[in-house]
Amino acid sequence: KQWYNAEYGKQWYQRRVRGSTPSPTPEEEPTTEEKKDEGMCAMLGMELLEEAAKTACSALERSPFSQCEGLDIGDEKSGYMAKCMGDYCACAGDDACICPTLAEAAETCEAASNWKSYVPACYTSSD
Repeated sequence: KQWYNAEYGKQWYQRRVRGSTPSPTPEEEPTTEEKKDEGMCAMLGMELLEEAAKTACSALERSPFSQCEGLDIGDEKSGYMAKCMGDYCACAGDDACICPTLAEAAETCEAASNWKSYVPACYTSSD
């Protein structure tokens, strides 16, 4: 246990010596529960990529994925969309990082078997 607490010392000094009340302490870091209300990029400290992640991952909302019944596309906080956006942000905006999540989604839907032809970042000439 630390024997000296700098914040306590600062508060004591302000109360006793200066006769003032201590300044408010800075806000605490948001809890995990509070962070769930933020977008995936914001959770990773990359708020500027949020819109780009939505655009890249919107492939899940278009053909051929839109033809998949029962596919849990979800939204920015759940389902494949959240996973896709998390991948995009974790890779600092590299479109190719969403390919594994799109492939996983396509595995659950026969209608999306040709999904790579709709997502240039994931298409290679050998496909």
